[in-house]
Amino acid sequence: MHPVHMSLDRTHLQLLAALREFGRLGDAARSLHLSPSAASHRLAEAEKRAGTRLTEPHGRGIRFTRAGEHLAASAAELERTIERAMLTTRWIGTDEPTRIRVGLGFFDTAGWLLDSFTPPPGEPRIELIRLGDHNLLDAVRADEVDIVVAPWPKLPTGLHNVALGADQLVAAVPAGSHLDTAMPIEASDLYEATFLASDYRASRGFEFHEFFLAADIVPATVVQVQSLEMMLRLVGNGDGVTIQPSRVLRWNRPHQSVSIVPLAGRSISLEWSATHRRDASEEVVAAVDRIAQAFAAEAERGGEKRVGA
Repeated sequence: MHPVHMSLDRTHLQLLAALREFGRLGDAARSLHLSPSAASHRLAEAEKRAGTRLTEPHGRGIRFTRAGEHLAASAAELERTIERAMLTTRWIGTDEPTRIRVGLGFFDTAGWLLDSFTPPPGEPRIELIRLGDHNLLDAVRADEVDIVVAPWPKLPTGLHNVALGADQLVAAVPAGSHLDTAMPIEASDLYEATFLASDYRASRGFEFHEFFLAADIVPATVVQVQSLEMMLRLVGNGDGVTIQPSRVLRWNRPHQSVSIVPLAGRSISLEWSATHRRDASEEVVAAVDRIAQAFAAEAERGGEKRVGA
């Protein structure tokens, strides 16, 4: 055969891959919903385009030549690659605009939010997106998420905020420790303790500015732990202390080895909010309503009493 410099298309490769898998042209044809004559014609066309014989007679059937076996094996691998690419595309394609993306920062273990995770029939599904606390608002503004749920010392500006509930900062200390008896706890009480913080960047309105700097003292040892669950387990094991919003500690404490102690001085108040863009869709507004209802329901169930200090 003389090469004609024509490329094989996918239908030729599919036939070669099927022939390699089933061993008989008739079986390969049926797998591709072709008639035997159409498969035979397609095979002849593939040989013409390849510029060499791909099969040869063998008994009452055919078998691949060395060149044909090489091309058929490559065709089978290409088909697997295409199928995997299609599956991956389908997976990525679930990123349709009917979802509601809820951004959560460090306080991502709030069990009450699960009540809003499964939407009513016909409503967009909820997705939970983990973000750094300092990226929450930028993610909303950049349309990377639709809603962020977080506590704020001062509600964000330029966005729409739906208040969920008031909160205040408290200390989480090992139960039974000398700090457990400090009522309320002073900044100086924590000087020699290992203080666990979610971030070394000090955010205004939280413990660094409002509690430690107000007392002109900071703990000698500060350790970053960017997992609330791990942080509370460390506290329960006697490996550190932390200051967090009261609701977070009371609603998410993993065991009873953590005591919640009020802070000395004026109350450091926070406001939980579900924040979204002002041009948010009706679906986003409805999702915020469900989040607010879930937050209120947890408070009404007495989440604080259930795992209280």
